[in-house]
Amino acid sequence: MQPNPFTAWANRVASGIMMNPLLKKKRLDRWWRFNTLKKAFVAAQQAPVNSKKEVGVLDRALRRIGYRRAPHDLVLFWRELLSQGALRKPQLDLADANRMETLGRGMAPEMLPAQCWLDLYRLCIGVGFFQTGRILRDHGLCRMITDALATESAGSDVVIRGLYAALENGHFEDAEALLGKLERLGGFGHDLAQARWFFRLLQSGNGGNIEDGSGPLAERDCEFGAFVRGQRVALVGPVPNDKAQGAEIDDHDIVAKFGYRGGEKGRDPETQGERLDISYYNNTQAHQLAESDYGPVFAAIRWAVFHNRKGRSLFPAEHPGLRQLASIQWLLPDTHFNAGPNAILDLLRFHPAGIRVFNTDLMLSSGRFAGYTPAGAKPVDYTRSFIKTHDPVLQYQIMRRLWSQGCISGDDRFNQVMGMGLQCYLDELQQAHGARDKALF
Repeated sequence: MQPNPFTAWANRVASGIMMNPLLKKKRLDRWWRFNTLKKAFVAAQQAPVNSKKEVGVLDRALRRIGYRRAPHDLVLFWRELLSQGALRKPQLDLADANRMETLGRGMAPEMLPAQCWLDLYRLCIGVGFFQTGRILRDHGLCRMITDALATESAGSDVVIRGLYAALENGHFEDAEALLGKLERLGGFGHDLAQARWFFRLLQSGNGGNIEDGSGPLAERDCEFGAFVRGQRVALVGPVPNDKAQGAEIDDHDIVAKFGYRGGEKGRDPETQGERLDISYYNNTQAHQLAESDYGPVFAAIRWAVFHNRKGRSLFPAEHPGLRQLASIQWLLPDTHFNAGPNAILDLLRFHPAGIRVFNTDLMLSSGRFAGYTPAGAKPVDYTRSFIKTHDPVLQYQIMRRLWSQGCISGDDRFNQVMGMGLQCYLDELQQAHGARDKALF
């Protein structure tokens, strides 16, 4: 009797000799990994307290994602996290958070792969415990640096992650060593120049120049650079504000805003300033604009800047005043910059005289000015965004570094948020979007 080919294939997948291609693809998706851990967390809360089933569901989830079974210290942390879940703890108190944070600090970074630490960080964000998650994320960054420095044979992905982690942590000697490793690996071209610029910017506040090479993108950048260089830029966010600072905004040489779709929305003379020279667009905003009569919108501004090629490709290549920013996405550890840091880093490439940030508090306020989002759009689920797209710790750490180096300044609210430090910021962010009296699930 001939063996069944499908049965043989299934046995190889089950034994770990060969991975199901669909599962392999899923493992690359941070949102899928989060939901796998979330399902385990919900199921484990329903199990008897301190039972084998509590740990069994975690082990199965870890194996499904591609990790090994939970070590002892992670089991202790997991059980404490379960005890604070919404099914088991109807009312949280300060002592609960302190116990979780103590157990989190007690785990050694080398205990888990860097990616596993980030996945557990996202689980904590999803449950609503932001400070606890930050501790696990710190372990992940530490592991990234260690892995990247450990051997000369470390692969490019490992070196890139370690480089970012060293930069965020201010370990510039390690970052310089990893830049050397990246150069020896070869094949990075402009990316390496961009990484060196980012290194200099975070280290000293002056990134210098980036050689972009030739081509249409570089030509548009030259035009944009001539427009921005030496100018005082007001970067105006979408957070509602009742402070009368419109005149101060309009007094800048250049005013940049986000997602402009025409008309007077976002141009309140009292609080936002009437002027608008540059508008930045993420992919969602680019699609919304492409489906409308965008000609008058582009005619009303000097430059429309898109976050990536996908958004830029929705509009004619020859249209004047349109460009795509040079993303640093490749350097970030499995996450994205949101609109604010993308715009700031883009502007800083071209040496403005200064950038002053208005109406921005890094998601501590969930509202947006009336008309910023199209009618009928779903409300933003910020916690989902933190997990799936925009790591809030990364956004804050980079913005605060740029602020402390004098690369950017801001209005009173922005300066207050930058001045409070990461711990206080996460406390406020959890109050706004995370667990207050009870875990989120």
